[in-house]
Amino acid sequence: MSTSGGCGCGSSTSSTSVAPPCAPPCASAVAGNCVEYMNAACTVINDSTSQFSVKKGDSVEAVLQKIMLYNSGSSSCFNIAAGKVFIPVPLQSTNVTISTINVSWGKADANLSGEPIYEVMYKLNDPTIGTWTSLPQQSTTTATITGLLSMQSYQIKVKPVYPDNTNSTCTSITIIVTTL
Repeated sequence: MSTSGGCGCGSSTSSTSVAPPCAPPCASAVAGNCVEYMNAACTVINDSTSQFSVKKGDSVEAVLQKIMLYNSGSSSCFNIAAGKVFIPVPLQSTNVTISTINVSWGKADANLSGEPIYEVMYKLNDPTIGTWTSLPQQSTTTATITGLLSMQSYQIKVKPVYPDNTNSTCTSITIIVTTL
C-alpha cells in the first residue's frame, strides 16, 4: 500500500483511506500516488478549496443552489467558518393547481440576532411586469400562493428577515413555476 506525498490525502495517510474533510485534491503527477476523491462539503474553484456549508442530509438540489448562490456574488450570505448559510435553500414547488402554488424551502441559519422569519415574493414571469407581491411574513418554511391565473408562469423567491435586519440581500434563487 503506497502513501501519498504532499497531496490532499496527507503525507502519512494510505491511499485507501478517506481524505480529511475539505482537503485539496491530489496534486501529485505520479499515477496512483494518492486516491483522488470528491468531498460533498467542498468544491475546487480556481485551484482553491471552498466549502459551502453542506450538511449531512442536504439534497443535491440544496447543494447546487448553495453553489450557484455563492458563485453569483452572494458569498456574504455564507459564514463558512461557522458552517452557516443565511439563505433559504432549497426552494422548490411542492404542489401546483390552476390557481395555487405551494412552495417549501430549507430553513436559513440563525445569525447573531436570532432566527429569521420569511418573506415569500412572487410575480408573473413577464419582463414587462416588474412588481413583486409579498405574502405576510411567516416563521414556517412552507407557503401557499393563491389567486393565481391559470396556465401562467410565476417567478418565486424567498428572503429571510432577521431581527437586526442584516443579511437582507440573502435571497433564495428565483424559481419559475407554471400553474395548470
